[in-house]
Amino acid sequence: MPLLPAVSTELLKAGRCSVLSGLLLAGLLAAAPQVAAAQDPGAASAVEAAYLRMIAAHFGVSTTEATHMAEDLGSAEEVPVVFLLARESGLSTSVILSRRQRAGPSGLPPWTEVARQLQLGSGTFHVEVPDDEVDDRIRGAMNAFQEVPRARWSEVQLSDGDVVALTHLRVLSRQLGVSKGEVLRARTTAGSWVDSIRHLMGTP
Repeated sequence: MPLLPAVSTELLKAGRCSVLSGLLLAGLLAAAPQVAAAQDPGAASAVEAAYLRMIAAHFGVSTTEATHMAEDLGSAEEVPVVFLLARESGLSTSVILSRRQRAGPSGLPPWTEVARQLQLGSGTFHVEVPDDEVDDRIRGAMNAFQEVPRARWSEVQLSDGDVVALTHLRVLSRQLGVSKGEVLRARTTAGSWVDSIRHLMGTP
């Protein structure tokens, strides 16, 4: 029996589905038979497809664009970072991608450097997280923001891992109507941001 429709019923009882857009919900339910087949070798790709539909819904882009961006980046988990920077800068995703892939002597530029090139800075990635929900994954980043005044947040040094984590806290908490602490716990249990959506939606 497909798992996601049952999960959606439970979320409705909890009052959480009100935050899901019709596009997101329809896309996730369409993928239910695949995602439910947890023992199927293709289950991982089905979960990634559902994840990309969720990211696309959040940023108001097509699933096809999100899928192509994942292919270009070689990482589905960096897709929301591209869309966030595109939204905040007003530039196209192709511009963001080209800045990220402009390798120098030390390799790819970090996401914070890409943000600075776009006149955004590290403050673009900041999210409010209650102290009792902060875990070791984001503690360093949160401390870095707390140590300087807001006017200097653009100077904060964040690793790519910090940027990806903070971006997912923003997107997943809003899309699924859960706390950032819940998102962090799901990430720890799942082992990846992509797979964390199964845990957040209650799918084994």
